[in-house]
Amino acid sequence: MILLHSTKDDIYGKIPLIPIGSIEQHGPHLPMGTDSIIVEEIAKRIEKMLSDKILLFPTIYYTCSIEHGDFPYFGVSYITMISYLTELVNQLSRYFDKAIILNGHGGNESILDIVKRSINFQNKHFKLYIFSVVGKGLEYFKIRDLHAGTVESSIIKYINPRLVREERLKDIDYTVKDGVFNTITTSDANPHGIINLDGKVKIDEKLGEEFISRVVNDLYSFILSLE
Repeated sequence: MILLHSTKDDIYGKIPLIPIGSIEQHGPHLPMGTDSIIVEEIAKRIEKMLSDKILLFPTIYYTCSIEHGDFPYFGVSYITMISYLTELVNQLSRYFDKAIILNGHGGNESILDIVKRSINFQNKHFKLYIFSVVGKGLEYFKIRDLHAGTVESSIIKYINPRLVREERLKDIDYTVKDGVFNTITTSDANPHGIINLDGKVKIDEKLGEEFISRVVNDLYSFILSLE
């Protein structure tokens, strides 16, 4: 069930599913909404498969992207995001006994852990679960795409080929400085904003299709395990 299409009496007995992405640079070839596009695709498929169980919330786009340094991004501070999500989830706890955040952006991982712990350790009758697609490319394919690399490019190619500007990958410097996402920003680590530790970006639409299929299946199983 889709929240925006539901009446106040329709929502009860469901599990809220909240996709959370980002709006940030993804190299010269991918859209700034890449993370959000990916989690929305996954969430829409899950809603169709489990429409009697899931209440799909609108995607949260403006999140934490400070790690991109001088490259364009549109988001908020860690403190603001923690406060926002905590208030939102506390509101959910008035009407539901559990909720799932579906995360598609690495920059949200640390704050989501704080929110989850804060909520769960202070509530006996409501629990927050985080399902993240971050790192799934390494888990599934052993591909070290940390940002805007082979996996993300292949996924977007599968979801909407027109959004991938492959011609802009010519003459790209794929070297990455040590410390990215830890002590230095993306703009400090690579001049193009691509953090693909295996070198050249290789776009494979079938890989993108397999990624989406496997994540959807994993999330499906996870949701059923909560019953």
